[in-house]
Amino acid sequence: MYEELLAEIGLTKSEIAVYFALLEIGSSTTGPIIKKAGIASGKAYLILDKLILKGLVTHVIKSGTKYYQAKDPEQLLDYMDEKEKSLIKKKEKLKKIIPVLKAQYEEQKYKPIAEVYEGVKGFKTFYESALKELKKGDTIYIMGVPKKANEKFEGYLVEWNKRRIQKNIKMKIIYNHDCKEDGVKREKMKYTEVRYMNQELETPAWIDIFKDYVVTINVHGTPVCFLIKNKESSDSYKKHFDILWKQSKK
Repeated sequence: MYEELLAEIGLTKSEIAVYFALLEIGSSTTGPIIKKAGIASGKAYLILDKLILKGLVTHVIKSGTKYYQAKDPEQLLDYMDEKEKSLIKKKEKLKKIIPVLKAQYEEQKYKPIAEVYEGVKGFKTFYESALKELKKGDTIYIMGVPKKANEKFEGYLVEWNKRRIQKNIKMKIIYNHDCKEDGVKREKMKYTEVRYMNQELETPAWIDIFKDYVVTINVHGTPVCFLIKNKESSDSYKKHFDILWKQSKK
């Protein structure tokens, strides 16, 4: 347990072994340390020097021979304090370059892209990214949702919709004709409008449209989401959605 904790705060396995050896044997030359810690003799000085730099070991010279001594274990707290201070400084530096990195990201963000999300994890990854992209007052348009989707993901989608509503994001959704039971549940949610597609227009996949994104989703077998980011494509699919919305039943 102690070894795991010290490893978590940044000590290597060899450093931990040497530190514990010194705690047990006290002031010592490298020979007994190497034997007790079970380390290679060629690495002993390197490990000890690192522990000295971390403030956990000190040394004195007696009659021309160097003796090493572990410092009080309280020094581990000082070591952690120094690491925390260092992390705070690094965080502040990172904050300064974030705007530059974000500008580069935004520049690439508006170029057409295509991505594929596979499996249950991929499906959820896509929906989490969509929720981050959508802002208050935005609308996500969904059409052709099959019964299979609700059977596989209802628990996740209910929780996802709760978070969508908390962000004041609207949803207009066209279910397949046999999803009335699921549609009734959605109708009770805020910022949500529901309709049902005519049976002859249904397909195995469904489509999400929001902002500049179009996503085709198939949940029959292994779920797969095909995402395209392109304004022209999004506008085209939105027009198609509007036509279907008018034709669909409440």
